[in-house]
Amino acid sequence: MNFQPELGSRALFPSLAPSIYANHAAIGPLPTPAIEAMARCAQQQATHGISAMAGFFEGLSHTRALASRLLGGASDKIALTSSTSASISAVAASIPWKAGDRIVLFEGEFPANTTPWQLAAKRHDLDVVWLPVALFKTDEGIQRLQAVLEQGQVRLIAVSAVQFNTGLRMPIEDMARLAHEHGAEIFVDAIQAVGAVPFDGTHLDYIAVGGQKWLMGPPGAGLLYVRDWSGLTPVLAGWLSHEDPLGFLWGDPGLLQYDRPLQTGPALLEGGTLNFAGLAGLTASMGLIDALGVDRVFAHANLWLDRIEPVLIGHGFESMRAADPAKRSTILCCRPPNSVHAGDLVLALAEHGISLSSPDGALRFSPSWPNAIDEVAQIEAILPGVLHKLNRPAATHTTHP
Repeated sequence: MNFQPELGSRALFPSLAPSIYANHAAIGPLPTPAIEAMARCAQQQATHGISAMAGFFEGLSHTRALASRLLGGASDKIALTSSTSASISAVAASIPWKAGDRIVLFEGEFPANTTPWQLAAKRHDLDVVWLPVALFKTDEGIQRLQAVLEQGQVRLIAVSAVQFNTGLRMPIEDMARLAHEHGAEIFVDAIQAVGAVPFDGTHLDYIAVGGQKWLMGPPGAGLLYVRDWSGLTPVLAGWLSHEDPLGFLWGDPGLLQYDRPLQTGPALLEGGTLNFAGLAGLTASMGLIDALGVDRVFAHANLWLDRIEPVLIGHGFESMRAADPAKRSTILCCRPPNSVHAGDLVLALAEHGISLSSPDGALRFSPSWPNAIDEVAQIEAILPGVLHKLNRPAATHTTHP
């Protein structure tokens, strides 16, 4: 069936329960094409067993081609992984570190892009340099980063393209340029950008993306781009990482050899049997975004946010959205007014069918292409009553995930 996505239409999300779903920065809902692609994959395995595998592998070329267009990196350098965290951990374990190498991390980052590097630092006697993300609201951030690089021995900068708790869009192109000028590399966690924010990874060394947020794929399917696979040490290789990994399975004796060379490329970290059903769903969802165009998705989501931001400010919220449009993403975070607890506000709005999140004490709006602009008027009508109820003296915040 030929599905045509439309900006502002939930036609491909018929089972989505919340009446307003602006929570793509947490988990994206699965569109019908993704659900059907996963079901077809499962049915193929149920019907044909091992004979279905060849078709699954062939379909991955389309997955890599779509990923290449969204990431801006060559398709033959993209590994298919299980998550952003798995990708970051694999690279952190595979870089040939030297004692005394320095890693630049950022205060305010999501821990997926700090913890693996911290562990690598402990194992290899590396130095970790922390810079506050807040500095990058202005040019001061780039200036501070340059100063750190000029001190020498920086091996890697690890940064998110978009900050999960503020929506700040980081200057990754400038950061990459500075890194390369000083002999360093840059690793970008792009899960809060790819699929919704214009993104070009041409000059980046590593890009990790999980498919379950803005790409609207299922959990357990992700992407990893590495510009130079030969620079990694094979620490996490599996049986499919060898050259000619399948030859011994086709009937000829004497081909089960354990000294076959390892491949240089994505197979190095893919290693074993992939999540074919999950990748089929991710491929279908990426196809919808590719058909719409990321620039159009970005403009549509920001029109939605442009409408909701003054409404929130009028009710006493403090917007954390960057004043400079070049630093904006498709996330709007804001501090609630008075003593209103962000978590309580999320729960109260959920009772009205509005799905949001509250990372780091902020109320987070993260709409994407299915969100209709008139949803803002619905939120505007509901918000005063919700705030009045939560501002009552007896209100106490509720613990929730």
